[in-house]
Amino acid sequence: MIKTNMESTPLLERRDEDDKSKLGNLLKANVVFLVFHLAVNIRNPLQTQYVYKRYYDEEFDNTTSTFNQTSQCYVNESDPGYLLQERVQEKTSDFQTILTAIGSSLAVISCMFLGAYSDYLGRRFLFIVPLIGESIRYVSITIVIYWNLDIRYMYIGEVFDGITGGFNGVILASYAYTADNTPPKNSRTIGIAVIDFTTYLAAAASSASTGYFIKETGFLYPSVTTSSIMLLSLLFVIVLLPETINRQRKSQYPSPVKAVKSVFGFYFSRDFGPKRGLFWLILASYFLSNFCVAGVSVVQYLFQLNLPFCWGPELIGYFNMGMYLGMQLLGIPVIKLLHLCTSDPVIGIITAFIQAGAYVLIGLATTDFMLFSYVVPNSVASPFLPTMRAIMSRMAPPEMQGSLFAGIALVNIISNAIGMTALDEIYNATVEMLRGFAFFTCAGFQLLSAVVIMVFLCVSRRVEDTDASTVVAINEDDRKPDPIVSQDKPISEPTT
Repeated sequence: MIKTNMESTPLLERRDEDDKSKLGNLLKANVVFLVFHLAVNIRNPLQTQYVYKRYYDEEFDNTTSTFNQTSQCYVNESDPGYLLQERVQEKTSDFQTILTAIGSSLAVISCMFLGAYSDYLGRRFLFIVPLIGESIRYVSITIVIYWNLDIRYMYIGEVFDGITGGFNGVILASYAYTADNTPPKNSRTIGIAVIDFTTYLAAAASSASTGYFIKETGFLYPSVTTSSIMLLSLLFVIVLLPETINRQRKSQYPSPVKAVKSVFGFYFSRDFGPKRGLFWLILASYFLSNFCVAGVSVVQYLFQLNLPFCWGPELIGYFNMGMYLGMQLLGIPVIKLLHLCTSDPVIGIITAFIQAGAYVLIGLATTDFMLFSYVVPNSVASPFLPTMRAIMSRMAPPEMQGSLFAGIALVNIISNAIGMTALDEIYNATVEMLRGFAFFTCAGFQLLSAVVIMVFLCVSRRVEDTDASTVVAINEDDRKPDPIVSQDKPISEPTT
């Protein structure tokens, strides 16, 4: 039977003196995250702009050779160039959708088993396998660019990436490793948030330089750089990162059937009792929000490349730098400030409303200033997803953190695939009628996510933990010696 006590001690040891974050391990892990996301955040705009350029050259018969230096937009809707430009946008969107479908469909299976078995085989294993797949994917893109091959050869890299877990596998490893090295308190919320904000730091560092890099050298050298950086992150895991799973567990790994059950047990197993409903509610809220984050990340590039903005690589780089730097600077202070007076679920509600407003703002944008103003509310709302992950991590048993984050990774993959595909299609269908409609759709989903968390708060007041305490603890202050919420304290109130 699965023990469903909430986690009350760190995963590495069960001693009072170990009730602190393993700062050394977290620092090494964040070095790996930083290097990995430097590669990711150079590749993402590079791939989108490279595919756009290939279709642009194809539609315009290579008559325009200045794509890397300037961005040309056709304003007159009766101009044949305008119609070709719209077709380029749609083809780029469709190709991105196919790439996402290939990688995501395979990663659903691989991440499920990687996460479950990492509770036994270790977190280094969970890092190394996806990083190998990511390296193969990046090298394949470089090969396509160097020999100017048919861009459909990129499908090969996506297949390898999906089989090994790829990007989602590395993210899964990041969260599980952080949970291993932090106590189940507010510091875990901060630890999980730091992972996200490390990615924002990497994105801010690479965004502006990526635009200039592409402008000055074309696409080949930036692609070679991303492949090299990805291989460097793999080397860092092998050399720097210590293992966090006890060696004895490595000889106790379960059958594939048991591994699958451990991933889905939080939501279906009777052993978790009424906590299943809480897991479902937080997961639903997480899905709705991540659906939008993934879709907007793709649609946003197309939105900026075309009318009324017609941005080139430099402005896109500045925008991304400002957005990611804002999330890095404001995200953790927002969490720390709100932890002084409220709980994680309430933080989720507040940031969900702010994010909805940010989506409305970018959807209405018609000038560069309006587009850049989106950065501020988007940055303030950035704690939403790490807060949801932290809530689920604290509700899960300590020996099942890998399985928990495997389930979250599956939701990431599915919501990313559906979000990118759905918002791509919505954008294509409405680009001539109302360009911001995809963003308005996301605002609606974000408001729905806030409503789901409100339901979670209401239900959680009545949920009784059948083991250690009367309630399921969701948010706790970092205090000693007893990390469990008292039996007469409602789940939604912060402890003092």
